[in-house]
Amino acid sequence: MRLYVALTALLATAVGVGVLFFANSALSPMLIGGPGSTCPEPDCGLGAGLWLIAGAVAVVLVAFLAGFLRHVERPVRRGLWIALWCTVIYLLESIVVWVLI
Repeated sequence: MRLYVALTALLATAVGVGVLFFANSALSPMLIGGPGSTCPEPDCGLGAGLWLIAGAVAVVLVAFLAGFLRHVERPVRRGLWIALWCTVIYLLESIVVWVLI
């Protein structure tokens, strides 16, 4: 049962983080050089991209490992719950990265 939770969490988090990552990639030209930006150079985009990639990998691994923490009766529901929170954490990380850069 724990394997079902872990795999569900892994796959759902990977999908959610992938969507958010590609949304960040599409919005990065506006976020870097937009009005009020503190660093309009491409180096800022590279730094943000590296933080977003590292965060995506970390969140997916955390979701997978969190799936093994305890035994549950509804593994798919628990895996989706883990994926939801891990995706929200990644969204918050991307907001923080873009605000700080």
